[in-house]
Amino acid sequence: MKFSPVVFLALLVSCTKNIDTPSQTTEQTAEKKPESCNFGIQSFNKTKRIASGDMYSQKKKPRETGTIPIPNATIFLDFDGQSVSNTIWNAIGTIKAAPANLRALEVERIMQRVSEDYSPFNVAVTTDEDVYNATNAAKRMRVIITESWEWFGIAGGTAYNNSFTWGNNTPSFIFSTLLGYNEKFIAEAISHEVGHTLGLLHQALYNGSCTFLSEYNLGFGEGITSWAPIMGIGYYRNMTTWHKGPTIYGCNNIQDDVAIIANILSMKTDDNVGINKFEQFTTFAQGLINSSDDLDYYFIDVKESTTITARPNALENEEGANLNLKLNVYDKKGVLIRTVSNSASLSASTVLTKEKYYIGVETEADANQSRYGMLGRYTLQAY
Repeated sequence: MKFSPVVFLALLVSCTKNIDTPSQTTEQTAEKKPESCNFGIQSFNKTKRIASGDMYSQKKKPRETGTIPIPNATIFLDFDGQSVSNTIWNAIGTIKAAPANLRALEVERIMQRVSEDYSPFNVAVTTDEDVYNATNAAKRMRVIITESWEWFGIAGGTAYNNSFTWGNNTPSFIFSTLLGYNEKFIAEAISHEVGHTLGLLHQALYNGSCTFLSEYNLGFGEGITSWAPIMGIGYYRNMTTWHKGPTIYGCNNIQDDVAIIANILSMKTDDNVGINKFEQFTTFAQGLINSSDDLDYYFIDVKESTTITARPNALENEEGANLNLKLNVYDKKGVLIRTVSNSASLSASTVLTKEKYYIGVETEADANQSRYGMLGRYTLQAY
């Protein structure tokens, strides 16, 4: 699969910046200005599509149990319209945000992409408003995905910096119409705008001489293994991750996305540490890469020739993956036998003959020799 070369679109009109970003406070002042993110798009769709019978609905269904889970933090994706009042957005009065007008399958795929971006952190990504309401007000964000853009203007999405912790129900907005109802664009915009609410600025682009090139880092590569930062422009690359790189304030002004997010949400703990603390593995396991140097170990007793494959959580054809994986194969004494990766795929696979092994799952460095930001879930399968 290859992605459009329109990644090289001019970025003359990209994002209105607030140089003095708002502090993490519930105080609402006139000086606060939202990010207005165009993601380098030169021509936005303004034609609203006709709703069809398979449109997504968030109408409440009876709970199987009476217990509402209360997560550490919540990102609530609101697709069914919302009336917004009494927030910093409401200088123009109440905002009547129409539903997103997305199909059920599109919402499912958007949820998959966004959930994967935030999977290393202690946060729930949900379409359940009850979970949002049950979460600490200073640890939640409502993202309104809506066709209604006219009240704000032309942008892919908008959010107030640091607003995740304001505790006053200030939402962020994604404009489905302007993004052409494109599921990847919408998912990338959601993760990006929530990043702003957590305090992130744009990952900018400079050349080797420290000359500013673009407010947005465009990433590199083509096809399945192409990459871009979530806080740059992720629309035209397959694998998008959090990044450690410069902002518009200078090539030496380095922003560590993961550290900033973790400061608010915290990281999920690594429950697979050390080759002597292996997990017995037979045919299937699920794991999480939660740091750049994470290496998960599994023990397997192979009885006959067996193929072992590690796959990043993703849609079909590895779309939306956050990991480029490799396998390390060790003998029963823990001595490394071989390392396996695939330059044309984000998955890794090898054949094992009858014997006892340790299998190590980790990420493969990208073209910049970096593993930073490759965080997320994977499966390990034997067949």
